[in-house]
Amino acid sequence: MTKNGHARTNNKYLYFAALIGFGFLWTGAAYIVQAYRMLQFLDGGMVNLLACGAYYVCQAVGIGAVAIAFAKRLAIAGGRALPFWATIITVACAAATVFSSSLAVIITAGTLMNVTIGMLSGCYLTRLATDIPQQRRGLVFGSAYAFGSVGTWFLSLPMGGKFLWSSHSFIAIVVLAAISLLLLRHLSPPPKPERSGEHLRVGFSKNVVWLATAVLFLLCLENTLGFSFPLKSASGSVYIEFTRAFYAIGLIIAGLVSDKNRRWGAACCLGALAFPFAALALGSSMTGETTMWMLAYLFLGFWAAYRILVFSDISSKRGLPSLAVIGLLVGRLGEAAGTLGASLLTGTPLVVVSGVAFALVIALFFTLYQKIYSPIINTEEIEKRRLSEYSSHFGLSAREQEIFSLIIQGMSNAEIATALYITESTVKFHARNIFKKTGLGNRSELTTDYKLGNKV
Repeated sequence: MTKNGHARTNNKYLYFAALIGFGFLWTGAAYIVQAYRMLQFLDGGMVNLLACGAYYVCQAVGIGAVAIAFAKRLAIAGGRALPFWATIITVACAAATVFSSSLAVIITAGTLMNVTIGMLSGCYLTRLATDIPQQRRGLVFGSAYAFGSVGTWFLSLPMGGKFLWSSHSFIAIVVLAAISLLLLRHLSPPPKPERSGEHLRVGFSKNVVWLATAVLFLLCLENTLGFSFPLKSASGSVYIEFTRAFYAIGLIIAGLVSDKNRRWGAACCLGALAFPFAALALGSSMTGETTMWMLAYLFLGFWAAYRILVFSDISSKRGLPSLAVIGLLVGRLGEAAGTLGASLLTGTPLVVVSGVAFALVIALFFTLYQKIYSPIINTEEIEKRRLSEYSSHFGLSAREQEIFSLIIQGMSNAEIATALYITESTVKFHARNIFKKTGLGNRSELTTDYKLGNKV
């Protein structure tokens, strides 16, 4: 691959990280601002039910609408018009939230605003599945959300930490939304999805999709219940600002680890669910409890990445962009259910129900783990062994084996050059050697010979 081609690829990753990151930053700020505005009229418990319960359901509605649009009208869902108008409506609703003195107007505007926030999330996060290769999705998502998370914290710092409480916050929302619109100008239509029958047979059936949906709902439900445990000794040392930095670090680490090995990332996401129980057990120790909550927010990065990546991967392998944000959709519903549960339960009942949910999550999670990853591991090992035997039979070099493996996948010389970061002329040189060594005349004969196993 040429230097210019490599640079274009990296710029594409940076572009989508910026598009998702700025979108998360300014919509997150608008979400917090409307919650603070409601606190001027309602008590904290009611605001929590609205902001983390009813409004999360509204976001799920918006996400679902975009998923349906990607299934029925790909050109519309993947274009610029939908996120453009969703941005305009969100900013208008934020203005109503900030400047209205009527609680009814604030709640109504907040309801519509969260629907459009869900639509924006759906539009942008679907592009992880359609435009970003699997081995880069984790880092793009993790860095984008880490930027949005830390950026929201920085926005809260002026005016003695009260900036998002003030009407001046609307100016910041408008500026950041404008940056998002400038980035949106460069958004190109998503590539046409390719449906793979092989992946439909191996680990990505409809039953697996439903199982993944149930697991992610329960993960988010239990996570919300667990993080509702009251702090004891650490109540004076754990703040949103304090934990946000660890969450951002966790997101980036989770992205890197998940891109390296999806199985490790999946297993690590369970860690965030266990730490609240550990913090509860260490309630007599401020240092111990604080450490547990720090680690919990660090591992929350794996939880956040997993619920996005599992359906992004399923979506791309099944060739169905509409599935990409199902994880976020059911996650929002799970968080809403968890918020309701935490408002109804306190003390021991809360811990018991959370423990039951945790046990159920563990059981279903490892069932899903086996269905998604074990068949893929076995298939990869078998295919790797066949490829090695075929290559050894003809004495193919390591580089020739790499190129041969991509040829039989149907990739063109240009695509192979891009994938291996070499020039197209180098690909042609090695391809000629492969044809010479195998005694076959073209790609079709080579692919047929390999798939029939004639020489293995």
